[in-house]
Amino acid sequence: MITPMKKVTILCIESLKTITLEELRSMGLLHVIHLQSPTGSDLNYAKAELQRVQKAIDEVPSKGKKNIAPISDAADSLVDEVQKLIAERKESEEMLSQMKAELSRYEVYGELNPSQITALSEKGIYIRLFETEKNKKPVTEDDSALIYHYGKNIYGDCYVIINRGESPSEVTNANELRLPSCSISKMKSNIFQSEKALSKIQSRLEEIATVKDSLKNQLLSVSDNYTLKEVDAGMLETSGIAMIQGFCPVPRISELKSKAPKLGWGLKIEDPTEDDAVPTLIAYNKLSRPMKFLYDIIGISPGYNEMDVSMVFLAFFSIFFAMIVGDTAYGIIFLILTLVAQAKMPKAPKAAFHFLILMSCTTIIWGFLNNSFLGFSPAALDLAQKSFLPEGVRKVALWVRDASNVQYLCFILGVIHLTIAHIWNFILRLKQKSTTALAQLGWLFSTWFMFFLASNMVLKKEMPEFAMPLFITGLVLIVLFMVQPKNIKKEWISFPMLIFDVINNFVDIISYIRLFAVGMAGVAIAQAFNMMLSPLFGSAVGIAVSVIALFFVHCLNIALGIMGVAVHALRLNTLEFSNHLGLQWSGSEFTPFVKQKMN
Repeated sequence: MITPMKKVTILCIESLKTITLEELRSMGLLHVIHLQSPTGSDLNYAKAELQRVQKAIDEVPSKGKKNIAPISDAADSLVDEVQKLIAERKESEEMLSQMKAELSRYEVYGELNPSQITALSEKGIYIRLFETEKNKKPVTEDDSALIYHYGKNIYGDCYVIINRGESPSEVTNANELRLPSCSISKMKSNIFQSEKALSKIQSRLEEIATVKDSLKNQLLSVSDNYTLKEVDAGMLETSGIAMIQGFCPVPRISELKSKAPKLGWGLKIEDPTEDDAVPTLIAYNKLSRPMKFLYDIIGISPGYNEMDVSMVFLAFFSIFFAMIVGDTAYGIIFLILTLVAQAKMPKAPKAAFHFLILMSCTTIIWGFLNNSFLGFSPAALDLAQKSFLPEGVRKVALWVRDASNVQYLCFILGVIHLTIAHIWNFILRLKQKSTTALAQLGWLFSTWFMFFLASNMVLKKEMPEFAMPLFITGLVLIVLFMVQPKNIKKEWISFPMLIFDVINNFVDIISYIRLFAVGMAGVAIAQAFNMMLSPLFGSAVGIAVSVIALFFVHCLNIALGIMGVAVHALRLNTLEFSNHLGLQWSGSEFTPFVKQKMN
């Protein structure tokens, strides 16, 4: 459920502002609202320090060197060292890039030394370097000038022109090159030194990576300092009084009330208004907790005044996941990988593993019902043929083997999914004593008519006699009650748009057929490759080749299945279902003012 919030305003003596902030931060119950735009030199310095440490962490490799002595340097000095290493690396990379570019251009001229060429020019001997287009030769009117072809580089043909006199001779049909910054031997030496320096820098960064946790701890420290300065700068101060405002979960209001007299706070607690941007804090139970993982992954949250659909979302998403991935072996692979990861990462959030275990188990169940194992249908796993199983299980297993039945199941899931949305809306609006609740009944009747219509059009199932009267009744309820009488002038556009909404209602039911289509695509890919490679099963070499090929095929198929889940299973919940529910996912997560670094 979505935890109810109270809007809290706290007044304190300005001299006790720091103590107040430290106390609020330790309590970790206030989602702070900035009463003014946070600015100031202290905040700018804290932000710069945060960026400095973050940049240092980003530059340190994820894995460090093995078998080296532990580094005992303080985290702050390591950050300074990383900054210095970054600057040195940039300088070395620029030097390396420059020297390599010059070497690629001038190496064709042999042991070129620009200082010797300059010295000769002072004595009236001019040596100049030229480049021309391919198979073109420089032209000079000085018959005494010597022209030497030195070969080619990536820019064209390379020439040297030498002449004596008071000035260099005129040359056409060629581009004169400036002298390089140093000799060829010096370029090679600089390249070697730069590469050596880069290697040394990288080695040191890998050493520092062994204590990266220390740097991350430092990041938490400077992040806490920045947040504190930001909250401080966002407070209002006047006449020796400082004020901070935010939202607090109702179950924790008592903590504020008990703390206020001890610290001399003035405390105002009120209900949020419609204009307040109230954050959303979802209180998960044991069943819905896995949903937190999915919400965090896709970055959505219901608005404070919206409904918490975690349980419905999770239930239908797990079914959609199973139908799209649809293979027992894939589910078993997911389950094994999840259990191994859980054993290796005991400190990781449990919600993630619970979510993955649920998805794996539903996939395994659906795969067994379909008798699908890596694209094969082994008789040993056929539930329909197991006499020891209840007859109902065997009938279900047989029923889902028929493609038309699975398509019908998709429509059934769709109409149930959308029915939940409209009943939920009906109850909510009934509690609000809104006449629009009757319009939700109209949409419910319309949705069931669309289910019957889709089943008739796609699967040739006979429509019940009550379907058309049901639709007409629903349409009348929608027209009469979709807009409250007092809002007709503002929302009159809803009436001409009704025809499109009714069409969309039909489209939404039809869209659930995607579960069948995407699931069948994965099965078809696996079966096709199994058939293509089956002739190779007759020899050891053929079996080895087939196993390798099928490994990559099934890896690809799993990846495509996960992509299908990300696109289609999410869409059916966040678009089709949410649109019928009126859920806009407009929430912002409750982020309390709290210290991240634990002493």
